[in-house]
Amino acid sequence: MKQITKVRVVTRGIVPDVIAKIKNALGMRINEYELMINKTQSEIWAEIAEEELDIKWYRYEISQLTNGAMVIIFYGELN
Repeated sequence: MKQITKVRVVTRGIVPDVIAKIKNALGMRINEYELMINKTQSEIWAEIAEEELDIKWYRYEISQLTNGAMVIIFYGELN
């Protein structure tokens, strides 16, 4: 059983971070962070397609590293 792991560390910019804090205080959806996560996931899938990997199953884990950074871990099993 071959496994695959891809790790990305992404940081937030100061302007989107301020906007997100305001939206959070108002109970609004924080699109800026969603876009950042979606972009990173797309980059991971583009890399997998470029490497022509056949994925059997996969999972994402997303964790905050510091106040301004998060880690996105993609892992799974290859066919």
